[in-house]
Parts: sequence; C-alpha cells; structure tokens
Amino acid sequence: MERFSLFWTLFPFIFIWFPFIWMMGGFLVSCQSETPQAIVEIVNPGFENHLEGWSSEGSLSEIAFSGNASLRHGEGLAETSQVVHGLSDGWYTLKAWMRSNLRHKEAYIALKSCGGETARTPLPLIRDQWMHLVVSAQVKGGQCTISLYSDGDQNAQILFDDVELVPGRAALSIRGADISSLKKSEDKGGLYADENGVLGDALAILRDHGVNFARIRVWVNSPDEYHGKVQLLEMAERLKKHNMGLLVDFHYSDTWADPGKQTKPKAWEALDFTELQQAVYDHTLEICNTLKTQAPPAIVQIGNEITNGMLWPDGKNDRNFKNLAALLKAGYRAVKTCSPSTKIMLHLDQGGKNELYRWWFDAILEQGVDFDVIGISYYPYWHGSLAHLQHNLDDLATRYQKDLIIVETAYPFTDKENDIEPNIIRSQPLPGYRLTPEGQAQMLRDIMNIMRAVPNGRGLGIFWWDATWTAVPGNGWDPANPDSGNGWENQALFDYQNRALPALRVLGTP
Repeated sequence: MERFSLFWTLFPFIFIWFPFIWMMGGFLVSCQSETPQAIVEIVNPGFENHLEGWSSEGSLSEIAFSGNASLRHGEGLAETSQVVHGLSDGWYTLKAWMRSNLRHKEAYIALKSCGGETARTPLPLIRDQWMHLVVSAQVKGGQCTISLYSDGDQNAQILFDDVELVPGRAALSIRGADISSLKKSEDKGGLYADENGVLGDALAILRDHGVNFARIRVWVNSPDEYHGKVQLLEMAERLKKHNMGLLVDFHYSDTWADPGKQTKPKAWEALDFTELQQAVYDHTLEICNTLKTQAPPAIVQIGNEITNGMLWPDGKNDRNFKNLAALLKAGYRAVKTCSPSTKIMLHLDQGGKNELYRWWFDAILEQGVDFDVIGISYYPYWHGSLAHLQHNLDDLATRYQKDLIIVETAYPFTDKENDIEPNIIRSQPLPGYRLTPEGQAQMLRDIMNIMRAVPNGRGLGIFWWDATWTAVPGNGWDPANPDSGNGWENQALFDYQNRALPALRVLGTP
C-alpha cells in the first residue's frame, strides 16, 4: 500500500518533468553519440606514395597540408576515388583537407555508392587556404566510395590531402534561430509563410524546416516593455509545444548590449559593486525560476558579446578581469541554483580572431570562472574569412576542451531595402557569395560545414541572428522609438513577401 501511494505521489512529477529530462538528455547525448571515433584504414591517404590505391585521375603537387605531397586537380573534370570494403552498416564520416586558387566551377569531397544517396561537401570560396572538410553518409552493404571531385577552369589548381574515413556521423545537434523580435513582430502585424506562401505560425514553420532551438534575449526594463520576463515565458510555452530547446541571452541592460556598449540598467545605476553582483544574481535567478514553470532553459549565456566586459564601468575588462569575473560568477551561481543541468555560455564577438579569444578565455579562466560552452558571433562581412573562423574554432575546441556554438551569424539575401531604415549591410558581398537567396544559403551552408568539422564533435551547432526580424512598422531597432525602422530585414530568413527563404532549409539540416 505504501509503495502504491508513493507511486501516485511521484506520478505528477514524472508526468510533467520526464519529457523535459528526456529532451535535455537527448540534447547531451546527440552532441556525443554521433562523434566519429576510430579511423578506417584506407590506402595512401596523404598521397605520399604517388597515386597508389586511388584511381588514376589527377597528379601530385609539392604543396601539401602535411608531408611532402598532395593530390592535384587542374583544368576540366577530374575525380579521384577509392573504394573502401569491409565496412559495417552505419554512419561514416569522410575528412579531407582542400585548397584551391578558386579557378573552378565546382570542387568537393563526397561519399557515394554507399547504399544510399551521394553525400558531398563543397569547398568554401576561400583562395589559397587549406580548409578542413567533412561529409557523412550512411553505409549499407559493406562498402563505400571516397570521391575527390573538381571541375576546373583554365589554370585551376585544386589540392586534396590527408584523407580520413571514420565511423560515426558529423552532425549538428543544435540548429537554432534567434527569435527575440518575434513576439513584438506578431503583435504589430508581422506575418510568416512557407516557401509556397502558405501563412502559418512562425515557430511551426521553423520547426517544420528542421530548426530545433531558439535564442531569446532578455533586457531588464526595456522602454518598449518587450524583451522581458512576460514575453519570455510566453515564448517558452510555445517552444515547449514545438519541442524546441531554449537558449536565454541575458544582456544585463535595458537595451542593446554589445562590444561597443554595455550600459547598466537604470534601476542598477546607483548600486555599489557588491549590490551590483547581487542584482545580477537576483535578476538571473528570477528569470530562470520563472521559466521552470515550463522547463528550465537548456542553455543560458551570461552577458551578450562581452568581449569588452559588461555593466560598464564596473565590469569593463580594459585593465583587469577581476570585476567581470565576479559578475559572471554571480550569474553562474544563479543559474546553477535554479537548474544544475542548464549549460552556461560565455559569448564573444569577432569569431575569426583567435588571438582575441585566447587572450580573453585565458584571462577569465585564470580568475576561476566556470562555464560549459563558448559562444561565438561570426558575421562574415566583419569578422574575418571562413578560414580564420575555422582556425579559431578548431583551436578553441582543442585548447579549452569546451563545446562551441556559433550563437550569432547572418548574411543578406538582397541589397534592397523594405522600409525607411537603411540596411546595415547592403553593399559588402564576399567574393563568390552574392546578395541573393542562393548566396545567403551558400554562405550558411559553408559556415555549418565548418562547424561540423570542429575536432572531437565539439561543434554543437549554430544560431541565425534574429531570423524572424522582418520589416514591420513599430518593430524597429530603437526600443524607445516606435517610428524607427529595421536595418536587418535583408538578413532575415523570410523574404519581403514573408516567405521562408532557402537558407531556412539549410539551417534545419543536421
């Protein structure tokens, strides 16, 4: 009888919390279970023994990623391949280094004839830089063909080196969208549709395209009365219905916080430093405890783009990191008190600057700050090349043994404007990546491929910044001015007819 009573006492807890515990467990497992493990033996992976083991197309080059030789493709179509036998059924990942002078129509690595569809990863449009590529395919039938392919123009030079095949799948467990502006957009009349123009719930459209996480910013007392506890709780309820994870982005400000401004909330201006630490703790704990009525957030970032500190001047790190560390520790304690399973992120901008990240994280670790995830902003028109991004991500993963998320990125789909506010980016396309829907999708695809290649499965995923911030009157950039416009609508994932863009489908692909 006592056992029966205990069961019914615990039943409500199990019924309410099991789905969340299962989802969080799935999030943590998915970050690790698809990580490639032991290398499969292939013949002559670095082309040191001429073309032994490979089909005869291609020649050798002395420009190598490692060793003394690499495979070279030149003008015209070329495919160098090797069939690997004796494979167990399951996922496998091909890895290779590639380099090109960009005189090609197409260049990629692929797995084909594996028992399913061919899987390929193209070389990003970076000139004369070695890039690490990965591609995964599911093997059925015991064998698979490694394909190194190119279609070169005149004077083309496409190089391949250090080919590996490993069991497991290189996949992103987090395919996220920042939707911080969505609630206000909907309230002001914003509409969202799929590619065919069929109107629907924006979250349902995101989820139907494979997006499984949302990021939402929190301000302390916003002038427009958005971006606070009430809206966050409402959005959390909707996310739960769509089985989407939540990342909470604490700005610790009444308005935008970024590397150029970290303004204290008005209510905290007169606090001394001890009181300021307590305010950070109390605010963070209050928001987290409110969310627990639905489910604790999966990830919380303490501060937004805190490269130069936060809550200036107290938490500015231009002289030392002591005060910033104290504030971060206060936020960390609050989250872990509320929800020990929630992951803590520290977030910087300039994702292509490895020296900056090393300086910052070495300093913050020296202060004893604990965290779980490194968050990166990477905007390709501001933060360096894709090669710089890859170098930084790979170094961070190995140096700090922390998981990584590109928590902000974007790229325009047009150079046109859709309201009175000039767009922030309208004339800076990167070479090869046009300001078109196809160019936007191509840029996102290449960034995600770089994230998949992060060593040891440390690259968890990516968030597109303010994916739903379309041009809606009253939902402009200035929370204190309802007449302000939106300078970001050409970087949303919905076009000027409110239809989902091709990049949205890319974002949802594991």
